[in-house]
Amino acid sequence: MQERPVYLDLTKIKLPMSGFSSITHRLSGMYIFFVSVPVFLYCIYLSSSNKSNFDILILSLSKFSFFSFLVYLSILILWYHTLTGVRHLIMDFFHIGESLKGSNYSAIFVIFFWLISSLAFLLVIIL
Repeated sequence: MQERPVYLDLTKIKLPMSGFSSITHRLSGMYIFFVSVPVFLYCIYLSSSNKSNFDILILSLSKFSFFSFLVYLSILILWYHTLTGVRHLIMDFFHIGESLKGSNYSAIFVIFFWLISSLAFLLVIIL
């Protein structure tokens, strides 16, 4: 019997929260590698080259622009990646939350904590 490839409609598959958290952890890692690292290296270059470039960097981060949006978004995605990474490490090393129910609850907690802390971060920046 010849096995034919199966077409999976990903829009109709309901992932558990732990699966969603795992996939977004991988996607955030790719974003960090390809977008955040170059942006942060550019910020480090500007801040350490001379005082006028440092002042330009501070000025561009203090007003709303595409660059400041990219930096703040990169910080938030790095924070999400860190939180989900710690969640995975706790599951791997301490065997806490390895059951389906426990992993779903820990994923919900991490996403909820990230949303609350991200909103607090944005409020501090705006005010």
